[in-house]
Amino acid sequence: MIRNLTKLTKLNNTIGARFYQKSSKGSFNGNNNNNNNRNAFKSIVGISVGLTALFAGSVLLDQEKQQESTNTTTPINKENKPEPPKTKEEYQKKMDEEYDIEQFKYVIIGGGTAAYHAIDKILENDKEATILLISKEYDVPYQRPPLTKSLWGTKDDNVVNTLDFSDWSGKKQNLLYEPESTYGNDILQFIRTKKVVDLHIDEKLVLLNDGKLIRYDKCLIATGGEPRQLKFTSTDDKKISTYRTVEDFRKLYEVVKDGGKHVTILGGGFLGSELTCAINSNFQDKNIKIDQVFPEKGVLSTLFPEYLSKYATDEIIKSGVNVHTGTLIKDVVDNSENGRLTVTLNNGTTFETDHVVVAAGIIPNTNVVKSTSLEIDPINGGYVVNPELQARTDLYVAGDVASYYDFSLGVRRRVEHHDHARATGEMAGSNMSTKNTPAPYTYQPFFWSDLTPGVGFEAVGNTNSKLKTFSVWEKPSSDDSKQSFTKGNIYYLNDNNVVVGVLCYGNYGKMDTARDLILKRRTIQDLNQLQHAIDFDEHH
Repeated sequence: MIRNLTKLTKLNNTIGARFYQKSSKGSFNGNNNNNNNRNAFKSIVGISVGLTALFAGSVLLDQEKQQESTNTTTPINKENKPEPPKTKEEYQKKMDEEYDIEQFKYVIIGGGTAAYHAIDKILENDKEATILLISKEYDVPYQRPPLTKSLWGTKDDNVVNTLDFSDWSGKKQNLLYEPESTYGNDILQFIRTKKVVDLHIDEKLVLLNDGKLIRYDKCLIATGGEPRQLKFTSTDDKKISTYRTVEDFRKLYEVVKDGGKHVTILGGGFLGSELTCAINSNFQDKNIKIDQVFPEKGVLSTLFPEYLSKYATDEIIKSGVNVHTGTLIKDVVDNSENGRLTVTLNNGTTFETDHVVVAAGIIPNTNVVKSTSLEIDPINGGYVVNPELQARTDLYVAGDVASYYDFSLGVRRRVEHHDHARATGEMAGSNMSTKNTPAPYTYQPFFWSDLTPGVGFEAVGNTNSKLKTFSVWEKPSSDDSKQSFTKGNIYYLNDNNVVVGVLCYGNYGKMDTARDLILKRRTIQDLNQLQHAIDFDEHH
C-alpha cells in the first residue's frame, strides 16, 4: 500500500475536479483535434524559447536605459503601463497564466506498477510533494500478474466489478493497489483515459491529447508497452482482441463466464500460456474449449531448455488444451452463417472459434516524446537511461520501457516483469525526490509463473534458452525409474562459464541464493560444482 498517503485529506468535489476525472468508462479518442493540440504545443514552446533567448538582451537594454536616466530628464509616463517581465521566471509565470498551464512538482506518465511504487517513495522523501498521475486507462493503478493468474480462479462472476481474488497462499486481495478514494486530493491527482502526445523536455511541458498543457519540475515516464497487433480479414474487435489491461480481462471474462464457448489464443510465451492455462483450469467444467497456437516448438521456448519446453507443452495438452506447435494463424474471417470466426492455420487446418486473443508480446511505448530526441535502445527497445534511471536531467524512466545497464550481468537490458517494474519505480521515485546523491539501480529482479499443477517456477537473471544450461533435478523415488521434472534448478552460463541466470523449477524461495550466485561472477571450471549450489529444501 502507499504508506505515505494514509493521512491525506480528501478534497471536495470542486477542488481539483479538472484532474480527478469523473467521465464514464471508455477509451478517449484524441484524434479529433490532434493537429490543433500539436500546433498549440509548438506555439507555446516556441514563445517560451523565444522569450528565454531574449531575456539576456532585455536585461541589458533595461540597464542601458537606467544609465541614460541618470544623465537626462525623462518625461513621466502618465499611462502607467505595467512593466514587462524581467526574469525567466516572470516570463514563465506570465506564459503559464496566459495558456492556463497547471504546474506540479512531479508528473508521472503511466498508471501501472512502476508509477504506483514511485509515488510511495516520492511521498516518503518529500512532504511538500504535489503529484499528477496521468493514465490512458480508466482504472487507478493495479497489479498486472493476476490478470493471467489468480483473478480467473474466483467463482464469483461479480469479479469484473469487485476485482477481488485469493493469492497462492489463500490470502484475500484486491487487484487495485489502493481504492479510488486514495486519489484526487491536494497532494495526489489522477487523470484517467488521457494520453500524453508530446513532451518538451527543455521547457518541462507535457501535452495531453485534449490539448491541456502541464508543467513539471520532475517527470517519470512509466508507459510500459502496447500489445502487438496482428491484421486479419475479420476486423471484429469484439471477437478479436489483445490482452493487456483490466478492461481486457472484463471483456474476456464476459465471453467465457456462461460456458459453451471456444477460445483461440495466439502466443506461446508468458502471456499466452498463462492465460490459456488460467481459463482452461477454471472454466473446463463450463465446457470452455481452448486452442493455443504459436510458431515455436513448445511453450516458453525462449526460457526453458528444449526438453523442458516440450515437457511443459505436454502437460498443457494433458490438461485439455488443443495445442498447435510450430504453427501460425494465416487468417481469421467472419462466418456469416453462424456468427462465429473461422481460423485458418498456415498448415491448412481450419476450425471455428468464438473469440481470438492475440497474445504475441508487447512493444515498448516510446511515443510520448516527439519534440525532443531521447535515445532509444536499437537492440532491446525502450528509452536508454543511466544507472540512476535518468534519460535527461529531471526526466526518469522506469518499468518495461526502460533500457538500463545491468551491473550484475555486464549488459544493457529491458525487462518486462512485475518485480522489475516495482523495483525501478521505487528507485526512480526515490532518486527524483531525495536530497541526497541519487543511487544507481543494481537490483536483480526475479519473475515467476505457474501454468499447470506440475509447471511452476521462479527465475532471476539472464535466462535465455540460447545460453548454455546445466540442470540439476531432484532424484526420483526408488520405485520410480522414470525422470520426473517436479523439482530442479537450471543454471544459465555465458561463454566464460559464468552463471548469469538461474531458474528454480518447483523449488520456491531460493531467489536470494540465486542472486548471490550470479553476483559472484565466478567461472565454473567443473559444472558438477553446481550440483549443490541451491538446495531442494522448502522455503516457499
